[in-house]
Amino acid sequence: MDRLGWSVAAKIQRKWFAGELNYANTDDGARIGINQNGQQFQPSMIDTTTIKMDWVLKFPRAKARLDELLNEKLFNRRAIDTLKRMARKWKSSPYVIDAWERCEGDWQKYHHEYQYQLVRVDDDWVSKGLLLAAGAATPILMDDLYGALGAFTFNAALSKFSYCNGQLKIFEVNYYVRDVFTFHDRKDGTASSAGSQYLGNWNEYGLIVVPSYAMLGEVSKAHMPHVARNAKITKDNVFYTVRNLDYREWQLKHGQGGDLVLYSNRYRSYFGYREPIVIEVDR
Repeated sequence: MDRLGWSVAAKIQRKWFAGELNYANTDDGARIGINQNGQQFQPSMIDTTTIKMDWVLKFPRAKARLDELLNEKLFNRRAIDTLKRMARKWKSSPYVIDAWERCEGDWQKYHHEYQYQLVRVDDDWVSKGLLLAAGAATPILMDDLYGALGAFTFNAALSKFSYCNGQLKIFEVNYYVRDVFTFHDRKDGTASSAGSQYLGNWNEYGLIVVPSYAMLGEVSKAHMPHVARNAKITKDNVFYTVRNLDYREWQLKHGQGGDLVLYSNRYRSYFGYREPIVIEVDR
């Protein structure tokens, strides 16, 4: 990854390999950060410093999805319905609440209690497979962002707000990146859940992608032979097949390797104290 210029992806990989044994083994665990023991990921498995929003937004496909969140979905009908459900659980108070301060900087608590909307980035694995099968020698989505985060989300969460007499006033919203960095293969009953996600063919010099392997990985855990480029069996021409299940097998063999929850730094949308966003909760 370093040779490819994927510096952020390489940093996360090193942290994963050095971490304590920690992995999601259910779909819900992979989504919210529950490990093999049914426990929430420990604080050591929560990374809040590696992913920077400025870096993520250098990638046009990510910037386009964030624009969609901020311009179209921040307060669409689904978001408003979610906010109403959240507000109905709170006690009425005339005071403005700082949600981040109330959570004492605990990212997991903040996300689970105040996040209300999201958009997904790079989430369509089948489309990736079709892109590869179409013959793209170097797929568009194979870059440092893909290596570091794979499929991830931009999230919106309340920052400063008040809830009084059935009226929710929103003065500020935080938005940020969140990802559970895991090698869990879905068990949701879809066709792709029968396989193990293909992650490319690698050696110490770089990466190649075999389109048929990408498609096979969607539906099968069958062995995929390593690849000798140009039929040359040399150190720089043999590329080793890597899938999610290879990471899991490494973890179980060595008793080490930790799945992570990744958060970026927070950006904010500020609506002001004079004209906040107002939602009538009981309507």
